[in-house]
Amino acid sequence: MMSNHGVKKVTNPVRWGIISTANIACVKLIPAMLASENCEVKAIASRSLQKAQAKAAQFGIEKAYGDYEALLNDPEIEAIYVPLPNDQHIDMVLAAAAHGKHVLCEKPIALNAQEALRLRDIPANLVVAEAFMVRHHPQFDILRQHLRSGEHGKLQTAQILLSFMLDNPGDFRFDVKKGGGALFDLGCYTVMTARYLLGREPQRVFCSMVRSPLNGTDETTHAILDFGDGQQVTLTVSLKMAASQRVQVVCEKSLLDLSAPYVPGKGSPATLWIDSHSGLDDAAPQPRHLPEVEQYQCEATNFARAVRGEQGLEFGIEDAIAQMRVMDALFASADSGQWQEVAQ
Repeated sequence: MMSNHGVKKVTNPVRWGIISTANIACVKLIPAMLASENCEVKAIASRSLQKAQAKAAQFGIEKAYGDYEALLNDPEIEAIYVPLPNDQHIDMVLAAAAHGKHVLCEKPIALNAQEALRLRDIPANLVVAEAFMVRHHPQFDILRQHLRSGEHGKLQTAQILLSFMLDNPGDFRFDVKKGGGALFDLGCYTVMTARYLLGREPQRVFCSMVRSPLNGTDETTHAILDFGDGQQVTLTVSLKMAASQRVQVVCEKSLLDLSAPYVPGKGSPATLWIDSHSGLDDAAPQPRHLPEVEQYQCEATNFARAVRGEQGLEFGIEDAIAQMRVMDALFASADSGQWQEVAQ
């Protein structure tokens, strides 16, 4: 059994409440928070009290609630983690904020930009972030540092790939009304990556989707993000392909390649490959092995430190709104079959 007591905590760790017993919470975020000295998991809630009690016992969590409102009303809870189905994210974020809680919400934080704009009503003293754990892995910052250094020349293009085979027909990701589909589940990571690497928003996008004849969700999505100045990013995401992941950036002088950008692990450690040779016949990528860290733990720690005012929050509400504007444009392009301008 994992518990808060196995790790020496700082004097005043952030006290967390977990909304639901979703798989990502129990497999990734709760263990990450338990391993962070800056976090204390104080309570967990489920619509089934029995499920909440079982998970509380599993992780050594003090309190279990049979409804979400009871957890939100707990005065000891400072921060809420939201891993609900996508269509429930925005309402839960706003409800938690209305109770004075800081909120870390799984991606996507909303289903469209109009929903995301409601986040601006949240008081500025509350920390609210969309949970892109990969932005907290050192490999992303190291890649961005390389691109900003100028040593590789101008970024010309990037190709981003993320896919796996999802076979569970009852999964909410096969439900359009719940925000299912490859673009919401995986594409948000690749869109975020493109925006992160370029440091600005795309001007227009083009998107093509292969939709399921059974449920209408996009099983595979291909897209082009045009950032202007000759810089474009192409991406492919799929819930019906072999597991694959890649971020490959081509600059004027170098090729930079993250071989495990989203799920680095023992079988695929975080490595940045850099090839600055001038010709294809003498290509010789050189590896830069990156720190092995638990990116979910980094995410939880960084959020907690932002709550305590120990560091700033680089990506907050405005970033989440900008992200959803790009997602809106991609869906609109897929529907029209045309290039779509991104609202700024």
